[in-house]
Amino acid sequence: MTTHRALLLLAFLLVPQAQANDRYSTRDIELFSVAVPTTELTAEAAKNYNVERSPTRGLLTVTLVKKDKSGASETLPGQVYAGAINLRNNLSNIPIREVRDGNSVYYLGEFQVSTPDTLRFLVNANVMGKVMKSEFARDFHGAQTASTH
Repeated sequence: MTTHRALLLLAFLLVPQAQANDRYSTRDIELFSVAVPTTELTAEAAKNYNVERSPTRGLLTVTLVKKDKSGASETLPGQVYAGAINLRNNLSNIPIREVRDGNSVYYLGEFQVSTPDTLRFLVNANVMGKVMKSEFARDFHGAQTASTH
């Protein structure tokens, strides 16, 4: 599976509602992070990726992408660590699992959320000897969601 298809798959997992995301780039590697309530996943996607759909659960997706000079890109394996800080300033670890689909690799982490709340996500990755960091926020409002960045 090409990187383009992997990113399209990620977009397919999510219904087209507001979502919080972040992109961190070095010269040749990009880190993409997306956080959504699991209720925004289609039932099929949740089943395929063993994700529990619930108003009190969220899903963090992280993809590491390498681009070459010709513009071609591929997803990369790496070490990914993530956490979230809520409005009460409580830090929680988000366990991350690697998912491989053909030649593509990406990372998923499920987390608890008590709505309404705003979570600030901290994502760290080590890929090809490079340390990458990303930080972004997402508002969670039960059935209604909005994002901030």
